[in-house]
Amino acid sequence: MKKMTLLFSMALLIWACDPEKPKPVDPVPEKVKVTLTPVYGSQTFYMDSVYTTAEGYKVKFTEVTCYFSLLKNGSNDLLQAALFNFRENGNVIVNQNGDHTKFSSLQGKIGVDSSLNHLDPSAFPNESPLNISNAGPMHWGWNPGYIFVNLEGKVDTIVDAVNNLDLSFSFHIGTDDYLQSFDFPNVTWQDKGNHVWELPLKLDLSNFLANPNSPINLKTEHLTHTGAGQETLTQKVIQNFKNALTVY
Repeated sequence: MKKMTLLFSMALLIWACDPEKPKPVDPVPEKVKVTLTPVYGSQTFYMDSVYTTAEGYKVKFTEVTCYFSLLKNGSNDLLQAALFNFRENGNVIVNQNGDHTKFSSLQGKIGVDSSLNHLDPSAFPNESPLNISNAGPMHWGWNPGYIFVNLEGKVDTIVDAVNNLDLSFSFHIGTDDYLQSFDFPNVTWQDKGNHVWELPLKLDLSNFLANPNSPINLKTEHLTHTGAGQETLTQKVIQNFKNALTVY
């Protein structure tokens, strides 16, 4: 009896070690990645590099930061909120597990939707970009909520061969009145390999300044913090920002 038990045990061991037996393989999750690459017209964009405006001014950007919220396609939610900070994090908006086939179109908000904008910023999960520890200077305080778009830099408005960028510009746009919606229909996701699918967007900062319908002249239009009396420039900045944002 003991011999039969031993033989049976050995048979089970041999069967378990059979190299022909298929082993279960955990599926590799698909990742979706949404990127935003700033450009300056046809030129590659670099923080702190000097470019020339339509007026002939020399300009450099030192801050390109903004919030996006409620990214989705119809009833398919992609992400509640994302903080885009080109200097700190490069061009990534979204990088997470997901099914790109559910997002043949992409809708969302430039800024923080009113349903989130006035909540306690310390109550969001630690990993949320809306948490006060991650928002940092992109949150104004309890009442006004978050800064939606933060663009800063230096400009030389004297048209000559000398680069003397001594005039600062600062555009801090926020409050519910200036929240902007966008909708990119029929987008094409790029297969980047290794189960990664990417949707590339771009932000043309030359077009932002030189929008043909509402150009921004940095000599006279260089400051708005969405305060009283700054409504005209505030609206121009957020509208130009939206129009400069396109699918790459």
